[in-house]
Amino acid sequence: MSINELIIEGARQNNLQNISLRLPHNKVITITGVSGSGKSSLAFETIFAEGQRRFIESLSTYARLFLEKLDRPDVDSMKNVRPAIALEQRNPVKGARSTVGTATEMYDYLRLLYSKIGHPHCPKCGEPLRTSSPSSVVKELLKEHHGEKALVIFDSHDTAEDLARRGFHRVREVKGSEGESHLEVIVERLIIKDEPRFSDSVELAWDNGGRSVKIEIVPVDQKKERIQLSFYSELRCEACGIEIQRPQPLIFSFNHPLGACPQCKGFGNTLEYAEDCIIPDSTLSIDEGAIVPWSRPAYRKWHRQFVKGIRTKGVKTDVPYRELSEETKRLIFSGDDDFRGLKRFFELLERKRYKMHVRVFLSRFRKAETCKSCGGSKLKPEALAFKVGGLNIAQITELPVSELVKFFSAASLSEYERGVADEILRQIDMKLGFLARVGLGYLTLNRQSKTLSGGESQRINLTNQLASRLTGTLYVLDEPTVGLHPADVGRIAEVLVELARMGNTIIAVEHDRSVIDLSDWIVELGPGGGERGGKLIFSGWRADLLKTDTLTAKCLKDKDFIPVPVMRRNRRGRMLSVKGAGGNNLKGIDVDIPLGTLTCITGVSGSGKSTLVEKTIYNALARSFKVSFEAPMPYDSI
Repeated sequence: MSINELIIEGARQNNLQNISLRLPHNKVITITGVSGSGKSSLAFETIFAEGQRRFIESLSTYARLFLEKLDRPDVDSMKNVRPAIALEQRNPVKGARSTVGTATEMYDYLRLLYSKIGHPHCPKCGEPLRTSSPSSVVKELLKEHHGEKALVIFDSHDTAEDLARRGFHRVREVKGSEGESHLEVIVERLIIKDEPRFSDSVELAWDNGGRSVKIEIVPVDQKKERIQLSFYSELRCEACGIEIQRPQPLIFSFNHPLGACPQCKGFGNTLEYAEDCIIPDSTLSIDEGAIVPWSRPAYRKWHRQFVKGIRTKGVKTDVPYRELSEETKRLIFSGDDDFRGLKRFFELLERKRYKMHVRVFLSRFRKAETCKSCGGSKLKPEALAFKVGGLNIAQITELPVSELVKFFSAASLSEYERGVADEILRQIDMKLGFLARVGLGYLTLNRQSKTLSGGESQRINLTNQLASRLTGTLYVLDEPTVGLHPADVGRIAEVLVELARMGNTIIAVEHDRSVIDLSDWIVELGPGGGERGGKLIFSGWRADLLKTDTLTAKCLKDKDFIPVPVMRRNRRGRMLSVKGAGGNNLKGIDVDIPLGTLTCITGVSGSGKSTLVEKTIYNALARSFKVSFEAPMPYDSI
């Protein structure tokens, strides 16, 4: 037995027909065959399941308490099984907090970067902020005001008597902008020059002024105004009176209370009651039940009191809702002394949110709106006050990966900043490069993970594996190229080859010819699907497969193919015309789709195909035919 082979004997999982085979390690292996032939049963439910089960069993008894116990697959024996990682063709993320940035750990590196070299600015006026120390104060004054007369001052809220007892006799009262007053203590009047007296005076004022000091420059010409400079150990804007905390990674996290916007709790949006959810079909009249929440038996008394009251205002309740004036629509929501409107209705129900059925009921009439407090950035103003290359961390995450590569390569950082952030920048460049390599250069880091397709999610997992640099691992992939444009398939195949070169075994369930051609070893199952499948048709090197006459070999040798139709259907003149589709990355496009034909929407990954077909056209038509009322992406007309 060779340790360089994965040996499987007597696999009978699902429809597998007691098959045995040997697979070489550190190679790219493709399992192919017609649908239902047992490919996933072999790759995932046998090989991956056993690899995962053995890894879990290697952990301590205590650790296994927190993990799901896995059943042993139906196989006689498996030898030389490596720790296994499955990258399936599905997106398991359902929550709204995960983004491309957090899923790839890119956002963690950005948080570190901003905490190390972020330049602070006032959240209100945008002016740069800085921190000082006695030595930096002395150094700056010697450079900018050498030889000038100056007063060294600190602020104090003590009484003049207390200050006198401490040896400070020169004080003056200063009134603030809001009428409050405090004392300014003049420590020394001197000429700024490089001598101990000057540095000692600054340090004395610094220690007694709560780690701050004021320097008042006295001009030679008495007619000119004195210049007062303020220095603080904290990040503070003197003009706005705003002080922000020193940067740390957590204040840049929208998943932590220290950094998350208090209004939206780090989601970037808030759930608001929406007219198109409350009244999804504006062709109905109020009498016909246009106001959906009041059409429920439990709340019809609200409908009755509303109709009775609004009719006294001269409003017709038997005309379509869309024909009502804007003033009338506002009245329906706000109500008045004669009747209670929708706003009051929802306010009363909000008090009963502790009941599950009430929460479910209310959720039907709300939709996400951009947070008015943070503008969708998810962060507190203090986190947005720090900038690198002129952009704050939220603006960075709005850039596509392809533009981020250019941004960091062209960022003008000082030698000190590059020295401090060298390793962070190296990791950022590496991860950005991997994302671009697998064809995800169009994604932004703030894109929610739950909105990614199964293929995009799988490719993000691939980039994480490339970055982790694991060796001696078994990767099992489920059709990694499905849904990809031919221009992107080659990139994925190259990544699989690179993972194998690093010392990993790659097993891919795949039909794509490009991947099969790049594979070292081919396993073909068949000959059919279901009961007719589960048999080992071929297992060996790709060159040996081409010498056989299996179904896959025929297709690879172009002996078997799907014929092109001789005749095509002609369009009948009628079109489904979409004008101004602008959802996600669509640029206000106009599309005419002929009716009565099979139309293919194609383009490279991320070009907007699903946005156009599913989220715009389907949702708009489903709403029009009253099949579903999910809001479509923006468009002008259909």
